[in-house]
Amino acid sequence: MILSEGEARFKFCPLLKTSDDKMKTCLVTQCMFWRWLDDAKTEGYCGMAGPVNPQG
Repeated sequence: MILSEGEARFKFCPLLKTSDDKMKTCLVTQCMFWRWLDDAKTEGYCGMAGPVNPQG
């Protein structure tokens, strides 16, 4: 799923959990898995899902 940084912040990450086992939201650029789709850094995706083909 290709998202802007602002949109991604509201998605839950399956790897991040609180001490009482509640899911936390995406860390976006602070996460090792985050990958930018373009050089302008306007859109990106979670690299944990694998490579993304923006053409289709």
